[in-house]
Amino acid sequence: ALECGADVVKIFPGEVVGMKAIKAIHGPLPQAPLMPTGGVNVDNAGEWIQLGCVAVGAGGALTGGGKTAAEITETAKKFIAAVKAVRA
Repeated sequence: ALECGADVVKIFPGEVVGMKAIKAIHGPLPQAPLMPTGGVNVDNAGEWIQLGCVAVGAGGALTGGGKTAAEITETAKKFIAAVKAVRA
């Protein structure tokens, strides 16, 4: 993916691959533009970014459980705040 110029490499499912694997990948390949999805939530989004991930993907944690549009918006704001907090 790096040789082909990928902007982002999706890592799925993030919760199975795990943060230890991301750290291990970034050891020899710190430039790898990784984006975990699956198991990413508001509580751990910042941790993924701290490990060097360029972004996180959220499905169920963002829209699951029959959330209303207002609830999805509020959750999205929490994701943004979590990422901004570690990038500051």
